[in-house]
Amino acid sequence: MLDFLIQLVLWILCIYGLFSIIQDCVNFNTYKKLEENIKFVMTVKNVENGIEEYIRELTYGRNFYNNLVVIDLESEDDTMEILHKLEREKFNMKVLEKEEGINYLKDMVK
Repeated sequence: MLDFLIQLVLWILCIYGLFSIIQDCVNFNTYKKLEENIKFVMTVKNVENGIEEYIRELTYGRNFYNNLVVIDLESEDDTMEILHKLEREKFNMKVLEKEEGINYLKDMVK
C-alpha cells in the first residue's frame, strides 16, 4: 500500500511538472508578443553633455529590439549628431526629428 501511494504521488508530481512546462512555454510566447509592442519613447532637447552616457547605461545588457525611440525637439547643440552616432553603432534605436516624432506618436495612438 505504501508503494502505491509513493508511486501515485510521483505520478501526480510528474503530471504537474509537465503542465507547468507547457504553461511556461505559452507564457513565454505571449511575453515575446507583448515585448514587440512595447515602446520606450524619450524626448530630448539640448542634452549633448549627458545623452550618450544615459543611453549607454539604459541599454547596457538589454536589447530593446528597436523599441527605443528618441525624438529630438529641435536641439540647438550636437544632440542629433550624438544620437545618430549611437544609431549607427547598432544600439537598436530609432532617432526622429520633431515632426517625424509627432507623426510617429500619432500613428502609435491609432
